[in-house]
Amino acid sequence: MSATYIHIKRKAGLSQLILRFLAVLYFISLVATLCYLWFLTQDRFESNAAFKISRQDVAGAQSGLLQLALPGLSDSGSSDSQLAIGYINSADLLMDLEKEFDLVKHYSAPSHDLVFRLDPKSNLEERLEYYRKRIYAHFDVPSGLTMVTVDSFEPALSQKIAAKVLEKSEGYLNVVDQDIAEQQLGFIRSEVERTAKQVEDVNKQMITLQNEHNFISPDDVIAGNLKAVQDMRMENLKAEAELSSILRDSPNSPRIDSIRSHIRSLNELIDTESAKLSGPEKDRLNQLLLRFKELELRLDFATRLRTGAETLLEKNRNEAAARSRFFTVIQRPYLPEDVATPRRAYATTSILCLGVMAFFILRALTLSVFERG
Repeated sequence: MSATYIHIKRKAGLSQLILRFLAVLYFISLVATLCYLWFLTQDRFESNAAFKISRQDVAGAQSGLLQLALPGLSDSGSSDSQLAIGYINSADLLMDLEKEFDLVKHYSAPSHDLVFRLDPKSNLEERLEYYRKRIYAHFDVPSGLTMVTVDSFEPALSQKIAAKVLEKSEGYLNVVDQDIAEQQLGFIRSEVERTAKQVEDVNKQMITLQNEHNFISPDDVIAGNLKAVQDMRMENLKAEAELSSILRDSPNSPRIDSIRSHIRSLNELIDTESAKLSGPEKDRLNQLLLRFKELELRLDFATRLRTGAETLLEKNRNEAAARSRFFTVIQRPYLPEDVATPRRAYATTSILCLGVMAFFILRALTLSVFERG
C-alpha cells in the first residue's frame, strides 16, 4: 500500500468527519429553531378593520344647495387612502399610541421571546420601525377599502389599538379637509372684507361731501341754478327792452331809475349764480360735480368688486364642500379569539421541508467539491 493511497484515504476520512459534524450542527439548529417556535415564541393576536374614503360628487354639489342636503358620493380612489395610510405610519400617531397604551411595556413584556419582543432600551427610530411592523394599513385595490391590521400579545389590546387608529384617522382627515378649505377660502374672505370696506369708505366720502355742501346730487343743484340764471337773463332782457322803450317814449319818466336799479340787481344775481356754477375753487358746482361723479364711479367699481368676491367666495365654498372626504367604517375592529402568529404547525412543516431540501442540496454541493479536490 503506497503512501499516496494512505494520504488520500486519511483525507477522505477527515472530510467525512467534518461533513458529519456540520450535518449534526445543521440539524441541531433546526431542532433549536423548532423548540424556540413551540416553547418560547409569544402568541400574537391580530385585530383587523376596514374603512372607505369617499368624496361628494362635484357635479351634484354644483347643482345647488339641495344637493348639499342629499350629497352624492364618489370613490376617491387610492390617493386619499394613501393619505390615511401615511398618517397611520406617521411618528405622530405611533407616539400618541405609545403614550396612551404604554406600548413599550407591552411589546417588551415577553422576556423569553428575544426575537419578536421589543427591546425596552431601543431608541425612537427602532421603536417606530417595530411599531410599523405591528400597526399598519394597506389599500386593497379590488374592494377599494383601506385595511388596518394591529398585532399585539393581547387580544383586547389589539382591538383597542385598532379602534383608536380608526378614530384618529377620521379626525385627521377632518382636520385636513378643514385646513385645505380654510387655506383656499382665506384669501377670498380677505378680498370680500377689503372690497366691503372700500365700499363703506366711498359711501362715507359721498355723505361727507353732501353734508358739507347741503345737496343730495350736484346734478339737481346745477340744473336748478342754470334754470334760475336763464330765467333772470330773460327777465333782464325784458327789463332792458322796457327801459329802452320808456327812454324813447318818456325820457323823463320816474320809472327809469327803478328799472335801472332792477337791471343792476339782476346782473349782480346773474354774475353771482354764474360764479357758483364754474371756477377753480373747490366749492364751485362744476368742481363738486367732478368729485361727486368720481366718487360714484369708485362706488360702482367697488360694488362690482365686492359682488364678484362674494360670488367667488360662495362658489369656492361649494367646491370646498364638494371636495370634502367622507370616512366610512366598513368593518369595526373585533376581539380576536385565535392566535394569528405564530402558526406553529404550518411553520414547523415549512421549516422541516425546506430544511431537509436545503440539507441535501448543500450535501450534494459539498461532496462534489470534495471529490474534485
